[in-house]
Amino acid sequence: MSYLRLLAIGTASLLLLAACSKNENAVEVALEKTDNTLFDYVPADTPYLAGNLKPTPDEVIEVFLQRIQPVLESVQNELGKARQAMAERTVANHGDDSARLVHAILQELDGKFSRQGMESLGFDLSSNKVVYGMGIFPVMRMGLSDAGVLRATIQRVLANAGIDAPQLDHQGVSYWRLSDGETGNEPVGLYITILENHLAMSIFPPMAETQLLPAFLGLEMPGDSNAATRLAELNAKHGYTAYGSGILDLDRLVEEFIAPGTIIARVMATSGHFDPAEMTPECITEIRGIVSNTPRMTVGTRELTTTAIAIQYRVETKTTLAQQLVGLVAGIPAANPLSERLLEFSFGMRFGAVRDFLREKAAAIMENPYRCEHFQSLNESAAEAFTQLNQPMPPLVNNFRGLRLSLSEITETDSLPVNGRGLIAVHVDQPEMFVGMAQMFLPDLSELTLAPGEPPVQLPASLLPIEDVVAFAALSAEAIGLSIGDGEEASLPGYLEEEDGPAGTFMSIGYDMATYLEYTQKLGNQFEQKLDESSATDPEQEAVQQSLGNILASTQQAIKSFSDRSYTTFRFTPEGFEADSRMTFK
Repeated sequence: MSYLRLLAIGTASLLLLAACSKNENAVEVALEKTDNTLFDYVPADTPYLAGNLKPTPDEVIEVFLQRIQPVLESVQNELGKARQAMAERTVANHGDDSARLVHAILQELDGKFSRQGMESLGFDLSSNKVVYGMGIFPVMRMGLSDAGVLRATIQRVLANAGIDAPQLDHQGVSYWRLSDGETGNEPVGLYITILENHLAMSIFPPMAETQLLPAFLGLEMPGDSNAATRLAELNAKHGYTAYGSGILDLDRLVEEFIAPGTIIARVMATSGHFDPAEMTPECITEIRGIVSNTPRMTVGTRELTTTAIAIQYRVETKTTLAQQLVGLVAGIPAANPLSERLLEFSFGMRFGAVRDFLREKAAAIMENPYRCEHFQSLNESAAEAFTQLNQPMPPLVNNFRGLRLSLSEITETDSLPVNGRGLIAVHVDQPEMFVGMAQMFLPDLSELTLAPGEPPVQLPASLLPIEDVVAFAALSAEAIGLSIGDGEEASLPGYLEEEDGPAGTFMSIGYDMATYLEYTQKLGNQFEQKLDESSATDPEQEAVQQSLGNILASTQQAIKSFSDRSYTTFRFTPEGFEADSRMTFK
């Protein structure tokens, strides 16, 4: 072995050890800093888990509360109207439990739409939280500012509503169960308990109380809870903050449904809906095989400040599948994340390669069809897809590589875009060939000289579907470009020659959020107007709709006032699929 090779191996080993040490240190630091004791309730075999190692910073909470203050004021105003209407209804209808309960809740919330107000009820906006599964059944635990105060709040609401909802008791721990039907025969029940320092809620069948209630009430704690460690490792690996992340283990989740000994399997068998014990070995093997292609999904907060929120979603796949998906992506420029235009969009995918990929998967099923009786429709669909995918594809589709938009202005008529200003690029193999084909059928286009690298050429008005529009066309070695609007042509050559985006990125989009909200608000107003014209409501329903409309309008206006940009990317990686979303605020 040469000294150079030995040096290379030694250097690589040191770098690997340093990386491992760095990751381990990050996990240890994260665990040392967390004070979220709610993780202690999470069993090690939970199929899903989400929570925060650190609570949301007070500064972030205060700034966002200030930003949505107009919304809170609108809610408070509408709440006063609702209280009056509900008071009249409860007087007129003493036997209506739901009306009295709603009125009592509105009384309790009156004047409490603020951080101090919510804390006075026992809640804590910066509390620790965790969500996990007892088997498949969800449990949510949330820290409180004062558990005793919240318990008193609930009791006060029930008393004001004149509702007798006694707390149940299990081994000295009280809880509420809300369900329909006779006890023990309900499909599911909502369980709520207030423990020493937190609120817990869960949904599970009352017939499973014997197995699940002790863990839910904290009477039986898991012997080995590694929840905090799992999230700390996830955060360290992907650069997530401690303010929130989660894991969905699909392998574990599917085992809950197909393994005969699980709680959900026993519940399904008892109810007569489905008995996993009757599944054939072929079905079990094939279900596991399908799920193993994407065994885990994760999510994490990458940034949480007063000016930006960024979240990443990941779907892990088998290595061979991940490599195939990466091979489908066409390398084209991504949407500009620093753009100030209304809309930036980029989509790059090799349609010919996608067709081959799908045809290969369909052929694999045809050669080795599913034997499980529940998957026979998949065999039929694969055969139909294979026949369709064998049809010849038009040259433009087969050679398509991507589409990009960069719009600075959109003109609307009746909330429908009819014109605009900006740039468009269609990425294809051999763009000159497609221009030549178009010139054969369009005489006005045949007079234009379009060549890669040449300046943009103005298109004749006869080729444009809209009057008084100035449009230019240009070519690069990989794309056909079009500018719309006087002056936009100056940016077209540079737009066509931008560098490719990050490897594996197949779609990216950035837009001005305030403009987007304004556009969707116009569409919503038109829809509501047509709905009002076509339907009649009683005065009470009309009042409720009006209140909701007022709250929605104030919410949209508040969000528009502090919203800046949204930018999202989707890409395939050697590990699977990633989606990154980032929103900025003024």
